[in-house]
Amino acid sequence: MTSTFTAQRLDPADVTASRFATRHPRAYETAGFQSLKADIAHAGGNDQAIKVRALLNLEKEGVRYEIVFGHRRHRACLELGLPVNAVVEPFMTDAQLHAEMERENRYREDLSPWELGRRYLTALDAGLYPSMRQMAAQLGIDCSAVSKAMGLAKLPLEVVDAFSSPVDLQLRWSTALADAMALDPAGVIERARTIRAMHKRPAASAVFSMLVSKRKMP
Repeated sequence: MTSTFTAQRLDPADVTASRFATRHPRAYETAGFQSLKADIAHAGGNDQAIKVRALLNLEKEGVRYEIVFGHRRHRACLELGLPVNAVVEPFMTDAQLHAEMERENRYREDLSPWELGRRYLTALDAGLYPSMRQMAAQLGIDCSAVSKAMGLAKLPLEVVDAFSSPVDLQLRWSTALADAMALDPAGVIERARTIRAMHKRPAASAVFSMLVSKRKMP
């Protein structure tokens, strides 16, 4: 949906992240985020407005607005103590919010496959779409890509923690990891715990190879 409302300056403390937002906390520790934050500090605010929807029940929600898109810009303004420029949508359903968030992220810094998978799972759990296939169709995304992303998001925490960060998980690894978990879940989890305990964590591709290997780790 397209908004025709003018941007407003909001207190970032009055704005909360969307429940469909799935960025990992480490996404706010990257050089890219620090560069964005420095640009916003230099400009005295975010030149490119974020979008929020008004929350109608302030007493229940505790805040006035929920982010539709622009979580990184909001976070930067919050950390800098600056007002955040935002377009306010007075009425927006959960399904509309999710769809617009999805479209916006395609043209900006991509979410990792694991983060996308978590978002898709959250949307299905919330009943925004009747099925994964219909969600993919309505969002205009390849159903296979949605399935693989959700597969990564469904991996046990022990397996995800074997990687330095969940954002390192690659979409092309989804099927092999799922197959390994189906064949030998105890073995995969044991290898994941061994990797996590290493003094120096291997590169993500090496972690993947170790997890799907049938050989017992030393």
